Amino acid sequence: MKKAVLMGSLLLASGQSWAAGAADQLKQKLAEVKLFSAHFEQTVFDVKGQELQKAAGELVVSRPNRFNWHTTSPDESLIVSDGKDVWLWDPFVEQATAMTLKDAVVNTPFILISGTDDRFWKNYDVTRQGDVFTVSSRNQSELIASFRVTFDRQNNISRFDVKEAQGQWSEFHLSNFNRQPALKGNEFTFTLPKGAELDDQRR
Repeated sequence: MKKAVLMGSLLLASGQSWAAGAADQLKQKLAEVKLFSAHFEQTVFDVKGQELQKAAGELVVSRPNRFNWHTTSPDESLIVSDGKDVWLWDPFVEQATAMTLKDAVVNTPFILISGTDDRFWKNYDVTRQGDVFTVSSRNQSELIASFRVTFDRQNNISRFDVKEAQGQWSEFHLSNFNRQPALKGNEFTFTLPKGAELDDQRR
């Protein structure tokens, strides 16, 4: 799950003017969704299209740059951004990985959904077909082949797809989309559990 989430980009398939217009349109749509929560269902496929795994959980995003991605099945994992750092927590092995937001963006344009910094967008191109936007990295050495965001008629994010460069891909379907979720106040903070191991990549 963590590998699939911490990835995203796509090969450019249009001209500069269309890409620039699509990027502005995508940023505008995202700007209108400053806070939301949703339930997600993930399906992972291999390069031949055979289903490998299913996962599910809950997602909370607060722009700019804060999110909580909690996978609850089949195994639990957590990805939290407090706006400065991103934390990956694996309770099974009791290990957390910490990285700066800037480094995390290199690994996944998914973080563009929660961000507002135009500097991050300079590394990507965007194309549009209807309500589907495809984000393309200009760095073809990245591990992801595509990241696609789909909006419904209410301009809510209904789906996104992540395709890895080697051909495996994941489909994420969102439901129970809520623009006014009740927050507890600790969704975007991470405290390392006592005795857990930390892989700190922020240094």
